[in-house]
Amino acid sequence: MTVFVRETAQNSWDARLRDVPVPTTYRLELTTVAPIHRPNWERLLSPPAETEAHLGVGKVVRTPDLRLLSVVDRGTKGLGGPTRADELATDRKDWVSFVLNVGEKRDTEQGGGTYGYGKAVLYRMSRVGTILVYTRTREADGSVASRLIGIALGESFDSRARVDRSSRPFTGRHWWGDVQGDHVEPLRGAEADSVARTLGLQPFVDDETGTTLVVLDPELDDFDESADAARHLAETIAWQLWPIMLPERGDDRLVPDVVAGGVGFTVPDPTELYPLELFVRAYRRQRDGDGTVLECGNPRRKLGRFAVEQDFVIPMDSGAATLAAECAGVPGDPHHVCLMRSPELVVRYHAGPETGSVNKAYAGVFRALDELDDVYAAAEPPTHDNWVDEQLSGHARTFVRVTFRRIRDQLDGFRGSRVATTRAGGGIALGAASSFLGGIVAAAFSRPEDASSRSGPGSGTVSGRGGAGTRGEGRRPSPAPRDRVRVLPTGEPVLDEVDGRVVLVQGFAVTGPGPVELKAEVSVGLGERSREDEAPAGADRPMVLHWTTAGGVHDGAGCVVDSPGDVELVVLPVADTVTDIAVVGTRVESTS
Repeated sequence: MTVFVRETAQNSWDARLRDVPVPTTYRLELTTVAPIHRPNWERLLSPPAETEAHLGVGKVVRTPDLRLLSVVDRGTKGLGGPTRADELATDRKDWVSFVLNVGEKRDTEQGGGTYGYGKAVLYRMSRVGTILVYTRTREADGSVASRLIGIALGESFDSRARVDRSSRPFTGRHWWGDVQGDHVEPLRGAEADSVARTLGLQPFVDDETGTTLVVLDPELDDFDESADAARHLAETIAWQLWPIMLPERGDDRLVPDVVAGGVGFTVPDPTELYPLELFVRAYRRQRDGDGTVLECGNPRRKLGRFAVEQDFVIPMDSGAATLAAECAGVPGDPHHVCLMRSPELVVRYHAGPETGSVNKAYAGVFRALDELDDVYAAAEPPTHDNWVDEQLSGHARTFVRVTFRRIRDQLDGFRGSRVATTRAGGGIALGAASSFLGGIVAAAFSRPEDASSRSGPGSGTVSGRGGAGTRGEGRRPSPAPRDRVRVLPTGEPVLDEVDGRVVLVQGFAVTGPGPVELKAEVSVGLGERSREDEAPAGADRPMVLHWTTAGGVHDGAGCVVDSPGDVELVVLPVADTVTDIAVVGTRVESTS
């Protein structure tokens, strides 16, 4: 079903009307043939007697509950050009490529792929290998006309069990339409529209163009209910097509929809769905120039733009990821880079190194430059879900290989051991503490030097800041570097146990002249550039228990250290929340 969504949407996106200010609509419909239309299916699609035994469609169209899976696109150009493969195509050859030929190379500039291989998934989705193609396109003379044909793809066979002179071979490819001698033409114009209506297919409106592909008796994996299959298809659309769904694209975007049994199933908004929202933010950063251009050194060539977003997260429970996310290759909190090229369709979620914390996640996007689109397109296998340098040669192979090397270099900063094995002093292991607490998050959002502002979603450490001056006085001019106090977090926050309570322990390094007064401020972090300054009535708030310094244990939110060194802050967090920690260090000068 994932490949089905990817390939059919890719065909629809390649066929969009680029010169018309209207979005491309892409709708998946799960329906059951209505009783009033079922006799027409049986009458029109029952195969001839000599092929009946080799085509399961004959039995299916006689059942009272024939299920269909339709792909409906509008705002597209439809399937045009000649209807015979032996006719020279002077302009378009969409019909020949999709209906008649196999393995046809793409003829759309910066298109997603080929009609030849991707269309095979349509037949594989049908238990009887049969589809209908109903399209309306603009003809060479400028008029708009409909076309309708049925196609089956099965195994080859001979017409008789025992081969003799009267037997003949069948290729396994079959068509229903206007039989003309040795080939089959589609039904055209008003006849095509009339027959489509008798089958219950959605009609075209006015001069509307587009295509409806109907899969007979679809194979819906392990989904017993159409509603469950529809929800999965909607989530799959979000995971596979989000770059072309973003609202800022205006009219040059895909508007998806999923319907089952007349009920609509909303496609999740990728800007609000975790963890797709991280990929969206990374995509926008590289698009807007706030990223990194990856380059190949030999030969010298720019490859594409890269950006990454990181965030602190509540770790996903095992099995919490949706099937659509698992099929996309992201079965939990992300540590992946979304690969894409000019069509801006998802090629692959490429797994990078796991972070050193269960509470850290990151999502990146690499978009190949348009100038190298042919290189990356040639590196894709028939399913268009990877870049394989082994199937290339020369500089092209080098560019793809170096791309993955440069991405790996960009992600090296995330590489680390799993926090789940870390121990804080002689305390309990983090994994055990997490189980004991039942989901508390050992993480904090950083805060910049200006305590009145907040860091962006990409920050990922507890913050500290320092300054010089006398207690109780206003801020002085910036001191010389040797007189500046700095308070910097050391490592990740970890969970420990104190007096039977699970606590959060964060280390800080204090540098600069002493003595230094440290003040901690803790609150519930809200994740998106903010924290909870005012707790709801009756709600718990994080609380500072004590500081541990070289001089001993100091209760409360503040303490004074006489000389630079390492200190630890121990906080009692609120279960199932993120804890935001900020520490300010101020130099204490003698007033005598």
